[in-house]
Amino acid sequence: MLLLEVERKFCRLAVDKLHINSGNPPFHNLLYRGQQTIHDTYYDSADFLSTRGVWVRRRNDNWQAKIRRGGDYFISKVEELSTPAAISVYLAELRGGTRTDATNQFGLTPMASFTTLRESWTADDEFTIVQDVTDFGHTVGEVELELRWDCRDNCTESEVERCRAAKMAEMDERITVFMRRYSWAFCAGMPMGKLTAYFERGLGK
Repeated sequence: MLLLEVERKFCRLAVDKLHINSGNPPFHNLLYRGQQTIHDTYYDSADFLSTRGVWVRRRNDNWQAKIRRGGDYFISKVEELSTPAAISVYLAELRGGTRTDATNQFGLTPMASFTTLRESWTADDEFTIVQDVTDFGHTVGEVELELRWDCRDNCTESEVERCRAAKMAEMDERITVFMRRYSWAFCAGMPMGKLTAYFERGLGK
């Protein structure tokens, strides 16, 4: 079972507080998920992972790996690994070496660490809207769609890749339509991701 995730960034919300009737047209439905505090530490080894579109992080004591499967600066198409065992297997294959585990941080070293206050909503039953404010003063938002996909065991690697790309393209188009419909909710402009902002402020390694 693979977890596919497509995200589109925006600068910040265009309204102080997001409500179902904040703009026209209103959301079909909107559920406020509240606030949470997230602490992220990102790990790498001489930029080996980041230059290959892989990000390994420890989020509130849980290990995650995000693997880029397409997209660009504004749109992220990623496969997410959420168990230390799956991360260990993937990193061993990527590096062509022996398996490491979470007890030694998978042989990686910290490259960034910060805390984020996140507000989130579920809109129209399936779209997640989040707005993040970091402890170094950066704000950015995302609209996300997730899909748990059970690819068939008898599929070849190329078939899996084609199917994964098609599903992500469909998810991306649905986010595009959603954000266009509710354009009143999102500030225009060029968004900057949290890691990019972190390093641009000279806070990194």
